[in-house]
Amino acid sequence: MRFKAWRNREGGRNSAILMARVTRVNALSLIRSRRRRYALAVASLSAASGLEPALAQTLLPDSFFVGRPAFSQPEQPGKPASCEDISGQLPDSVPPDSRVDMAIAGTVSLIQTDGALWYVAVCAEPGVRVLCVTYSANDLKLGDKAILRGGYSRQDRRHVLLDPCLASPETEGGTPEP
Repeated sequence: MRFKAWRNREGGRNSAILMARVTRVNALSLIRSRRRRYALAVASLSAASGLEPALAQTLLPDSFFVGRPAFSQPEQPGKPASCEDISGQLPDSVPPDSRVDMAIAGTVSLIQTDGALWYVAVCAEPGVRVLCVTYSANDLKLGDKAILRGGYSRQDRRHVLLDPCLASPETEGGTPEP
């Protein structure tokens, strides 16, 4: 009878009951296994507490940073590049399991928000454009001098994305304001 209900192409009550039985059997077999119970418990606790497993990031060797003062290991300061000299420092790629930070100083050429995030861009065409995705624009306006620091991602030959990123006004000495 189960087989006939399964082959019922019109749907209906019999196929719905059978699907419920199949689902219940699959759920019970998952719970019966000790390993699966443990995995299910860990996953449930992680989901309930909002924890996600941390993905390991590999650090790049120091040789990667030679000739690239604007780049640094994550959360470490780099010397901000200018819009004119950044193109010579850009690597073609970064391993997907690595994070590299970049710092750049330039004139704000775009600033807008979607209500949650701010998008701040420096450097004008025809050179490389850099877009910073941040939570605060720090009172920056179009034409202001700014320093952007954040996680580097090359989008194409002429576009770089810094996400996450911090955007801060540049002081007279070339450093960001506190």
